[in-house]
Amino acid sequence: MYLLALKMLFGDKVKFLTLVIGIAFATLLITQQGSIFCGLMLRTASTIFDTNVPIWVTDPKVRSINDSVPMKEEVLWRVRSTPGIEWAVPFSMNNAVAQSDAGDTGVVQLVGLDDESLIGAPPEIPSAMLLRLNEPDAVIITSSRSENFGAPKEGETFEINDRRARVVGVVDASKNFTPFPSVYTTHSKALTFLPTGYRYLNFVLVKPKEAFSNEKVCKLIELHTGLQASQQWDFVWRTMLYWGKNTGIPINFGITVVLGIIVGAAITAQTLYTFMVENIKQLGTFKAIGISNFQLAKMVMLQGTSVGIIGYGIGIGLSSIVGLINPPNSELAYYTPQELLWLTFLVVISFSVLSSLLSIGKVLTVDPALVFRG
Repeated sequence: MYLLALKMLFGDKVKFLTLVIGIAFATLLITQQGSIFCGLMLRTASTIFDTNVPIWVTDPKVRSINDSVPMKEEVLWRVRSTPGIEWAVPFSMNNAVAQSDAGDTGVVQLVGLDDESLIGAPPEIPSAMLLRLNEPDAVIITSSRSENFGAPKEGETFEINDRRARVVGVVDASKNFTPFPSVYTTHSKALTFLPTGYRYLNFVLVKPKEAFSNEKVCKLIELHTGLQASQQWDFVWRTMLYWGKNTGIPINFGITVVLGIIVGAAITAQTLYTFMVENIKQLGTFKAIGISNFQLAKMVMLQGTSVGIIGYGIGIGLSSIVGLINPPNSELAYYTPQELLWLTFLVVISFSVLSSLLSIGKVLTVDPALVFRG
């Protein structure tokens, strides 16, 4: 009997294709917009991922990595004196004005790494290139968005806040959420590029000893220094929530996703109902031979679920193609977590089942005598 229900569905090619295309479109829209949203949110914390350190120490008022509060350098020694710490190094991030020799001007994110260990550099920077930061005026820049100040090549020079900087390397590192390229140098050199008298750092990066958990060391640092100590993923979530609350990104993407759900549900409900009306005599035949309303309802539910699964598969396939043609470091931020796939599946199957339920009313009221009428 269920096989007959599927044959009825697949036999009406126009209705079947309409249902599948509508559900596939809704799936593609939900997954694509959700993936772009997830990609953008992860980019807000790209620097945290690049440094890959267990603990970030900040001023208690800091809400995200882009909302840092400068701290005096004496803070570093207070953190280092905390029990359970294997090492603690300075890390600074400040916006600065860069200008090429041709006069092209742009804003850069100036990142200062610990002079001795150079901890905090992105993994894309080779060790040999990183060691060159010890040379005079040496900086490493990211290739993306550096065209604003002339896209300097290795060996060329430019100015940061009217001070000379020499490029010792160009890397294709992770893109930030902010539209500025990153310029990496040592912490002491970063201070020379900033206004006179600026002797501050933004963060202290910490690694605990093996006998101490990250959570325990965070509590010890906060108790010992009065600063805010966050584990890596806690700081990531705090940064993403900061951008989510203070921008219209969630609302804009949410509206698009809701529209996708409404369109998919409307097409599915309308098409399934029309399909039932056009097959009313066949349903009357089923009733006439003794099939119960419950069995007919299950047949309709099977039809709705089947087109939902097929449409979902096609939509996810199209979304995957979009992700494949956009590399991880492309201009389009695109990341599809497993949770998004499951959430989309639940949404698609839910409105497919609900659309089937709306059609069942017509099935339950069908008169078996219809089969004997001309």
